[in-house]
Parts: sequence; C-alpha cells; structure tokens
Amino acid sequence: MTNLEGKVRSFLILQPRNGDYAALVRFFREHDVLGKAVQHAGAWSAEVHVPLSGSGPVVVTAVWDSAEAYQGWRTHPIRAQLPPITEVADEDAEPLAVGSGVYEVAVAATRS
Repeated sequence: MTNLEGKVRSFLILQPRNGDYAALVRFFREHDVLGKAVQHAGAWSAEVHVPLSGSGPVVVTAVWDSAEAYQGWRTHPIRAQLPPITEVADEDAEPLAVGSGVYEVAVAATRS
C-alpha cells in the first residue's frame, strides 16, 4: 500500500454532454485515459466518480507526487492522441455548486 502523505489529488468536474453518463465513462475506458495517466505521467491512482443519483457532475480524481507532476500530465504529448473530451463533456455547462454526494467509482487505475 502506498503512503499518500505529501501527495496531491487533482479534481476535474465534468458535466456529461446531453446527460449521457455512459458515453463519458466509455470515453475514459475505451481510450484508457486513466491508465495512460498512471503509465506515462506517474499518477499513483486515478478514478472516475459517477453520481449514484443519476444527475450532477462526474468527478475525475487522481493522486500525484506533486502539482508539477499533475502539470506534466496536462502537457504530456500522449494527450494529443486522445480525442477531445468535449465530445462527451459539455464545456459550456453552467458552473455547478457541488455539495456532498455519494459517487460510484466507475473507472480506476493504480500504479503498483
């Protein structure tokens, strides 16, 4: 088990385009987005969280060694091989106030 003390966790809030949660989750699975973050950019773990309520945002989290490590993923060349997330996420969605909620971990990857 990895000690996460001193690590940082990134949070990405996405609103599924047209409320299609399955398409957003499928995007992450089919393109192995989280696996690529773990294999190529050094994330310790990464998860896609889908609201059990069936409404609200999807939350994508990952654990990194540092903020700089996360920035390395944001600028990593392998990301250019991925289709744009805007195919399945609505970048024009109104900002959402995210309160407490119960989320299902729909996709996860971990570096051993």
